[in-house]
Formats: sequence, C-alpha cells, structure tokens
Amino acid sequence: MTEFGQLLKSLRERRGVSQSKLAERAEFDHSYVSRLEGGARMPTRDAVDRLGDAMDLGEGERDMLLAAAGFLPRDFAKILSAEPVLGEVFYLLSDEQLPAEYRENMRQVLHLMAEQARIAMQFATVGQVSAAA
Repeated sequence: MTEFGQLLKSLRERRGVSQSKLAERAEFDHSYVSRLEGGARMPTRDAVDRLGDAMDLGEGERDMLLAAAGFLPRDFAKILSAEPVLGEVFYLLSDEQLPAEYRENMRQVLHLMAEQARIAMQFATVGQVSAAA
C-alpha cells in the first residue's frame, strides 16, 4: 500500500464511508478507490480533488492528500507566507551552487520530519477517537 493509499483509506474510514460509496460520490468506477488504496493506481490531481469533495475534506486534509499523491497544496503561496523558513528551504533546494549532496541531505531530513509529523497525526487521531468513545 502506498502512502497515498494509506491516507485515503484512513480518511475514508474516519468518515464511515465504504469504498463503493466514495467512488459513487466522486463519480468513479466502483473499483477505482480499491485500486488507489491498494497502490495499484496513482490518482491525477483532478481525481484527488474529486475524492476530497466527495469526503468533504477540510483544507488541511485535502492538502495532505494532494501531497501524498505527489502534488503541491492548493494554496502553496499561503503556506510559504505563513512559514517563511519554507521559502528559504525551497530556494536552497533549487540553488545549483549548493552542492548536490547537501541538497540531498536536506531532502532526507525533510522526508524524516514529514514522516514524524504523519506518525504524530496518526497518534493524535487515535487519541481523539478514544476520547470520543
């Protein structure tokens, strides 16, 4: 299962929606959601938007789903203005004068940070579900 597939399944299950129902709401073939969740397919940006609409995702969840599918968030400029250090990081990653090994190290660190944030979010979600029960 891909990162996108895991996130899609998690978001869908939190809303208590079956794969068939989600596919129907997003106007996809009934097996498409299953293939996405299983990692057999990767969505287009339009497909991610349609899935987000079908699950009535908030902006943050929608951006997480877009990122997991390899797309930039819907309002990238908003993120950069709220987090100026991100602009600096993107600038450094695109600067050819910075040696490639340094840029790759930065990417690896960013990847690890993102992974830790996803894990923290999963634990937070489990805690919210437990508290509601």
